[in-house]
Amino acid sequence: MHALILLRWTCTMSHHDENPAELSAGADTLTHAPEPPDPAQPSTPQPFERRVMPGAVAPHNTPEVGQTIGRYINLGLIGRGGSGEVYRVRDPTLNRRLVLKVIRPERVEDPGALARFIDEAQLTSQLDHPGIVPVHELGRLTDGRIFFAMREVRGRTLSKVIAERHAEFQALPTAERDWDRTFRSLISIFLRACEPIAYAHSRGILHRDLKPSNIMVGDYGEVQVLDWGLAKIRGRSEEHHELGHTESEVTTDRNIEAIYETHQGSIVGTPAFMSPEQARGEHDRLGPTADVYSLGAILFKVLDGAPPFEGTSATAIILKVMAGLERSPGEAQGAPAALIDVCLRAMSPEPEHRPPDAAALATIISDWRDGANRRQQALSLVTQADELIPRHSALRERADRLRRESRQRLDQLSHTAPVDTKRAAWELEEEALFLDRQASAMRAQAVRHLESALVHVPDLGEAHDRLAGIYQHDHARAELERDLTRATSLEIFIRAHNTGRFDDYLSGNGQLNLLTDPPGARVEIFRYVQKDRRLIPGLKRFLGFTPLIGTELAMGSYLVVLNAAGRQPVRYPLVIERQDRWTGIPPGTDRPRPIELPFTDELSEDEIYVPAGYFWQGGDPIVSSSPPREVIWADAFVIRRHPVTHGEYLTFLNDLIAQGRSDEAQTHAPGGSVHQSGGLIYLKDAMGNYAIDDTLAPDVATWPVTNVSWHSARAFAAWESARTFKPWRLPTEAEWEKAARGVDGRFYPWGDFLDPTWCNMVHSGAQAPTTVEAFPDDESPYGLRGAAGNSRDWCADIIDTDDHPTHPHRGGFWFATPENCRLTSRELRPGTSTSVGTGFRLARDYGRSKRG
Repeated sequence: MHALILLRWTCTMSHHDENPAELSAGADTLTHAPEPPDPAQPSTPQPFERRVMPGAVAPHNTPEVGQTIGRYINLGLIGRGGSGEVYRVRDPTLNRRLVLKVIRPERVEDPGALARFIDEAQLTSQLDHPGIVPVHELGRLTDGRIFFAMREVRGRTLSKVIAERHAEFQALPTAERDWDRTFRSLISIFLRACEPIAYAHSRGILHRDLKPSNIMVGDYGEVQVLDWGLAKIRGRSEEHHELGHTESEVTTDRNIEAIYETHQGSIVGTPAFMSPEQARGEHDRLGPTADVYSLGAILFKVLDGAPPFEGTSATAIILKVMAGLERSPGEAQGAPAALIDVCLRAMSPEPEHRPPDAAALATIISDWRDGANRRQQALSLVTQADELIPRHSALRERADRLRRESRQRLDQLSHTAPVDTKRAAWELEEEALFLDRQASAMRAQAVRHLESALVHVPDLGEAHDRLAGIYQHDHARAELERDLTRATSLEIFIRAHNTGRFDDYLSGNGQLNLLTDPPGARVEIFRYVQKDRRLIPGLKRFLGFTPLIGTELAMGSYLVVLNAAGRQPVRYPLVIERQDRWTGIPPGTDRPRPIELPFTDELSEDEIYVPAGYFWQGGDPIVSSSPPREVIWADAFVIRRHPVTHGEYLTFLNDLIAQGRSDEAQTHAPGGSVHQSGGLIYLKDAMGNYAIDDTLAPDVATWPVTNVSWHSARAFAAWESARTFKPWRLPTEAEWEKAARGVDGRFYPWGDFLDPTWCNMVHSGAQAPTTVEAFPDDESPYGLRGAAGNSRDWCADIIDTDDHPTHPHRGGFWFATPENCRLTSRELRPGTSTSVGTGFRLARDYGRSKRG
């Protein structure tokens, strides 16, 4: 059947400015030559408003420029189409330029062609819309040909505009291609092209030959739909009547005299842009949705740069039209998915699946454009926020650097140093505070921009992602500072704006890699949970045997216990940060260091093994002397569970006397140590040896020794090393803090909260030192005792302040305030100074190579 229909086609040039590429693709206009009127039907020639019959035509030559065409002065031939010639002319009466369309001489003898020519003029003249070129006159030239005069439209066809925009887009480097910037105005042109068609549909008119070459884009942005030669009067729908449209029906001679109606089965239009029902010649099915299909095909070319169907002939194209689309438009150019969906919907094979008319299509496009405009405004606000966010981060980082530098400078000064020497450090701190205020203002401004963007487009993913990113940055900082209240609040904001990008961050899962020496150790793990405001190991879980690689764990703080035959059980705290991996790779290397497992008889009951690894140091916002929070590495070491007691120190002093080193014993003796009753703790007996007055307290020998200098503590370590053949020394600050806190940055050995019953401090009631075995809750994850109270410990570090060396002592003591019980608390003193709250404990290196 299709072959029979195709045999009835006749092809003519579509429009004078159709570009060759489009014509070669089969964008010809197809018209049907209707049968001549039946002689049996009498008719009387009428004026133009009724019907014009052919008449005699004088010999015709194309007029030269400057000659007259009727009463008009010829300014040049614009082009020739299948039915007429188009001239640019000047009306001498009104001195204005017009376009004159004159029927071709050979078509005057064709009643059907003549009827369609007059029909175009009459129909167009009754469509009063800015997007439709007005017809000013319909008449006959002296040579007998019919003409009509229209307003001249200066500009370019939409075909040329589309070609230019796509060429510009393709010429850009890939990184610089922005669909919106290049093609947004084309969508506005397309929308304005829909409007006159919507008006025509409201008047009961179908265009039937919509294509980019029939849409003119004026020099000043005006858009007009041309060439209504194939338009058909269908009559207005009941809907338009019900909406109160009062304009009269459009009527033409051809509409009144139905003898020139297009026959069912004949095909008119442009193949690449006609609807399937139009391609099949099903004129009884043609309605506004046929024009909607053609508009969709135009939108296809706007998005894609190429027509929806191409082929070597009109026949080939029409067969493709009936087969349906094979691809989506504009995907290679990055066209918006919403517009692609609109295009495909408008080009649905079945008319009922398309928007009902051009007005409905225009509404969809207008809604998209308005939404796109709002999106563009919202994205502009996101761009402004993007400019502020890096500046905010840079200011924060600079403020943190200045604050650390200020702290380092103050650490080198004694508390009683003159103001002049502290001023430079104070100025750094003040500059850091100023930068903090600037950063906070920028953050607030960025948040305001992003929230405003969401007012324009509530589901704008870019704005939600940026806000979630800001809150995530703040949340990470709050977690770093162990400000759990603020972190909980910020997590709510992250979840409110999370589009899926922060799912992994919110889940917080990380991975554990664990190697031991020897391998094959049994791994049991306990997650720390809070009970009665203290962190305690929760339910035990068996993870397997080492090595463990990529074992997934939820974020949190854990205690791992490692067991192997012939080795001591090893307590190995670890912390899984958000999306982090615990590897045990030392700084400056790329290979993990296995955890060495001590032999069963290698350590005594009072010796604690602290495996090598990273831990959180410093970072307590309440403690003024706390260093900044940072992750550092500490090699494996052994530290005494308890501080050195009076009884142990007494043995040291008396051994010095026995060696004839009485002067050294006297130098190191804590002679100023007094009991709370006022009596001296250390006395000399008749033999000249030191003794402890246990009448003051029966358990005083098990108290931590205090009132000893840093030098005396080191002297004891040297004596103990010689006695035990182990390289005892004072712990470094990093070693002491890791042994006391574990690795998760807790503020006390047991967690983040303090109760006076958990350590010996000013509110505990004793108001004096007590035995090192007291207060069992004052115990770290490794088993270190007495770090938060009872007595603080000298550390080995040497820090220059005021041009003389000082040494830190760490931990709480029996008359400490809650702040001083926090494990980041530190004080620097000269090595000769003593205090009733300061003693020491011993440490030594651990490692196969170091043990020899």
